[in-house]
Amino acid sequence: MKRTFLTAFALLSLFNPVVKAEEVPNPTDDKKVVKHLNLEEVEINASRVNAKLKDLPQKIEVITQRTIEASPAVDVAGLLKRSASIDILQYPGVQATVSMRGFTPSPSVKYTVILVDGKPAGTENIASINLQNVERVEILKGPFSAQYGSAAMAGVVNIVTKNSTGELSGRIDTEYGSFKTSKLNVGLGGSVSEAVDFDLGFAFNNQGKDYKTGDRNLYDEKYAKSILDESTYDGRMENTKFTTYNLNTRLGITLAEDWKINLNGGYYKGDDIETPGNFWHSEGMDSKDIERFTTGFDVVGKIRNHNIKFSPFYSNEENKTIDVGSDGYGDFESVYKNYGFQLTDSYQIGKHNLAFGLDNKTEKYESTNFDTSGNVEAPYQPDYNNIATGLYAQLQFKLLNDKLNLMLGARGDHIKFKLEADNLLGNDKSSEDYWELTSNVGVKYEMLEGLSAHASYGDAFLAPKAYQVAGRYTRGTSTTVGNPDLNPETSKTIDLGLSYNSYRKGINLDITYFNTHHKDKIIRSYLPDYSTTYINAQSADMDGLELSASYDFGALKDYDYSLRLYLNYTHLIDATVKYADAQGNPLEGGMRFVRDNTASFGVEFDNLKGFSTRLNGRYIGHRYENNYMYLADYSNWPNITKEPIVFNGKEVRPDLVDEELLRHPVSYVFDYSASYSFNEHYTVGLSISNLLDENYTEKDGYNMPGRAFMAKFSYQF
Repeated sequence: MKRTFLTAFALLSLFNPVVKAEEVPNPTDDKKVVKHLNLEEVEINASRVNAKLKDLPQKIEVITQRTIEASPAVDVAGLLKRSASIDILQYPGVQATVSMRGFTPSPSVKYTVILVDGKPAGTENIASINLQNVERVEILKGPFSAQYGSAAMAGVVNIVTKNSTGELSGRIDTEYGSFKTSKLNVGLGGSVSEAVDFDLGFAFNNQGKDYKTGDRNLYDEKYAKSILDESTYDGRMENTKFTTYNLNTRLGITLAEDWKINLNGGYYKGDDIETPGNFWHSEGMDSKDIERFTTGFDVVGKIRNHNIKFSPFYSNEENKTIDVGSDGYGDFESVYKNYGFQLTDSYQIGKHNLAFGLDNKTEKYESTNFDTSGNVEAPYQPDYNNIATGLYAQLQFKLLNDKLNLMLGARGDHIKFKLEADNLLGNDKSSEDYWELTSNVGVKYEMLEGLSAHASYGDAFLAPKAYQVAGRYTRGTSTTVGNPDLNPETSKTIDLGLSYNSYRKGINLDITYFNTHHKDKIIRSYLPDYSTTYINAQSADMDGLELSASYDFGALKDYDYSLRLYLNYTHLIDATVKYADAQGNPLEGGMRFVRDNTASFGVEFDNLKGFSTRLNGRYIGHRYENNYMYLADYSNWPNITKEPIVFNGKEVRPDLVDEELLRHPVSYVFDYSASYSFNEHYTVGLSISNLLDENYTEKDGYNMPGRAFMAKFSYQF
């Protein structure tokens, strides 16, 4: 089977010489297409000073529209794990969270800020952010709390959407493939007059059949089977069908010379999304609905040397989980609201930039629990608000004939926690607040043409949740007491690196070393009366190397074509967490859910005459996870009796039942895509996800889809 796909790749690559000249766009115009590879000239939207990538001292990566179109991914989660060396925690059923640089990815503790066009994304679930309207994705690695406040400890992911002007144009994409998957994407945008432009996008994605898992492992299959269990190979992952809809709109109106308003809105609907639990369904199965509405506007203008931007935003996301299995839990509903504004003044003094601004954001969480009879019961925690107001300043200096770039910044955040009263939990309304100050400094110096050294330092923080610092509430026999003395989690990070970039030579290279000290990690603890509370206890140290490298052979022929080899690799030298056992003895251990090595690599070819093809590989390194895949009897507490899960009459991982910690295997996941455009308007394409049918997980027991084929037809107008 491997030989078959390699042969197909070679034949498709050889196909491009027979393309007729009259069937392709003008070659002169085509050369402009490849110029987006010169990423050094891209202005980074999330930098807050509108600086170009080549001038920023921090570690920043950009996923271009070319990569997005070549990827089989339909959402941000799928794109990031294929195209950036990051850590992801992903479950079947449209659920994923991401992190970087040794910070644990978790659905409950977020160390990475997710933005859309520089504003809060309105969701904590990146698997629910569709790619239909995305122009590029900016990945800012390292501490960025001085720019964006709480949670920007591991980094920032900024999703930049399309902003079409000029002649009206559009595109319709239809796809169909494995697991009865059908997709439809429609996009339209451009100017309707000198003063008005717009973008409109719609996406539909349906998987009508439960997916199958992979049937092999490219590396050390014996060890992989001991962890994944043989029952998960080439098996049907039941209860994984779903349907999603996505609508994006933007309306731009020129108000006056140098002044414009962009009104934007979005709607996302996940309908009857099946969630299987683990492969063996030992904790039951559910179904869920996701509905999200986002709206806002950006007023941008210029007064002398001042570039002003005012951006209010509002989002409302509702999640409903319906119990369809026998897990002993009822239905669950939650509402997440995110609203506020950003006000920025970017001032230019010669070649230097000063940006200062005011951010205000309210995050409101509401939830309702139901028992198995459908009656309302006490929620897991009270409803609460986190209200953050931040003042920041960022300065960029260009010195020594632009060879030296210096960045300085600071931010002060006031965060107020409000806990709402809840009769079912027996808690009163309460609140707490505090201030947090963060800073950053960075320098980049061009030693020779294209060769630069860069270094940066920054501190960052993660604010606790309101129920962790305020109030007292009881659910069943368990009482939780907030800790008003709880500090935010904080970190300090140093980056050192070298880069060499030459668009003319087709070379892009960067190697960065990072070192982070993370302290005051928030954990659950117990008071003398056995009530639960939260304390600052754990700390962690992470350091590692990041390598980004690519070479385009097209540079040898003045980019008459593009043939690019690329690698994006992260190696964690150390990711150690320090904690104490029940007796207070100090202990150390490896960070959970964090891979020791991650990489994306591959080759892509574009003849700039209508044909393109891409082979992308992903290396998923070892990670540690606590072992929860067993049946436990707590009737003789504190003694716990463990028994293996039984699936289809066979015991699952019987030899691992008593293992507290599992080291998960290495996986290699390859994707292939090819497309051919003809008659200027039509494109046909093929993509194969998980080309070698690897059986792998992003979370223990939650196996990902095996090999999947998709055929695509597009019409551009």
